[in-house]
Amino acid sequence: MLCNYSLILKMVSKKINQDLVDFLEDCGVCQICQLRYLKARGSEYQSIKETFEKLNIKYGRLDVNCSEESATKKPRKDVCPTCLGLFSKEFQQCIIDGILKTDIEKYDYRDVVVAISMPMMLQIRQLSMWYGLLERFSPLIDMEKAPDVPLKEAAKLILNPIICKELHRNYEANGVQINVTLVHNKEMDELAKLQKLHERAFPRPPNTKRQDISRGLIEKQYIPKRLKGELFKQFFPVPPAVVAEPLNLKSIELLGPTIFVAGRYCKLTRELSHTPWILNGHRVMKDSIEEIIIRNVTPLLCNDQSKVIFMSSGREDVDVRCLGKGRPFVLEISNAFTTKLSTAEAYRIECDIDKSRKISVRHLQIVKREELVHIKSGEEKKRKFYRALCMLQEPATLDVLEKLNLPQGFEIKQKTPIRVLHRRPLHTRPRMVYSLKAWVHKENCKILVLDIVSQAGTYIKELVHGEFGRTVPSIAALIGRPIDIVALDVMAIDLDWPNPIKNSNSEE
Repeated sequence: MLCNYSLILKMVSKKINQDLVDFLEDCGVCQICQLRYLKARGSEYQSIKETFEKLNIKYGRLDVNCSEESATKKPRKDVCPTCLGLFSKEFQQCIIDGILKTDIEKYDYRDVVVAISMPMMLQIRQLSMWYGLLERFSPLIDMEKAPDVPLKEAAKLILNPIICKELHRNYEANGVQINVTLVHNKEMDELAKLQKLHERAFPRPPNTKRQDISRGLIEKQYIPKRLKGELFKQFFPVPPAVVAEPLNLKSIELLGPTIFVAGRYCKLTRELSHTPWILNGHRVMKDSIEEIIIRNVTPLLCNDQSKVIFMSSGREDVDVRCLGKGRPFVLEISNAFTTKLSTAEAYRIECDIDKSRKISVRHLQIVKREELVHIKSGEEKKRKFYRALCMLQEPATLDVLEKLNLPQGFEIKQKTPIRVLHRRPLHTRPRMVYSLKAWVHKENCKILVLDIVSQAGTYIKELVHGEFGRTVPSIAALIGRPIDIVALDVMAIDLDWPNPIKNSNSEE
């Protein structure tokens, strides 16, 4: 009895599927889209004939316009009303030819992913067919859940494998993104009608802003349960009418992955800003650390230097050097040609940067996105080591030296310095000076050399002279006499990142 019931269900399902295909065929729907309405998946789109036979569905002929190579009949002149020719063999070739005309060969990747932007009128046409199916197969069609595999999903299942095969590349989400934009010459007319429908179906309250039509809005609100078919039919035909013009290919843009290049730089001059210094629309200095690094690193990796983002573990003032092992930095490079940087290439870049005689870069390498946490997090917990050359008004005494030898350190309260108030909010920040050591310069007893280990974010110049009592206690307050800073160097930064790598070993 159970077997007979199961057989009956199977026969009923076969009859429904056949009726559905016959209806779609009468509406001019291509066979790829017929499979969408049969909820085909994956490889079922690759062989239309086999899929129809597996479902025990009779079909009159195969569409040449669909990607079935055994088709021999003449192609139908009209375009599928639901996909507007998206899945036709002719249009697939158009996309492939368009991709081959780009500079895709400059990208050193074997992986690609295709992203297709479709006109919104396709969403309207899916809805129109939904209403058509409701009229024909009402009890079997859901009012909330679309009866087809979405065009976006079907495009991934159908077009990605074909394009990858033609390009001899692999499909991989992290590969080169091929952005394909499609348009149709009836799009504006259809959207104008949709706007009128929207104002009738979803009238806005008085004195509220007009709601623009978007893909998300159509997907959310335009379903049979929320919009009556009778109202929809006043603006659009049900089922959708066959059109003579297919989709057009508007543009193809390539977007390589985002990569991250890290290293450490030493600043060797006291006349170089960290980033471009613009004051009242005019450059104060001709160059900067950021620009020197970017213009030497990026030509090998990308075309557009303007979109490269430079980040570092803190920054120096214009007149402060950074010595020792240097300061960690990273470049975020979007649309990169490659994810590889050989040690030989890195060494050549390091040598080119050295020629500036302003900065020096070492340990240049590509790092993973996850490693950026070293630059971005826990900044205030890091320790930084400074050496300051300071001037007293009178010769240093033993008492002064004793007051400035503080290996145990001390805490300060520091207001935002006046010199940076234009770019930093006014706050009083607690900061730790972890140790302080002083000695007299051998050639001038009015000059002190201070070795300072402090919490990152401490303003060292203000720590020395106190800035009118805005830093408490300051070194001037500790010794009870005026003191000013003549020169400052960053000697070390307590961050062991990126991993040391000696690119010079690759020198030929």
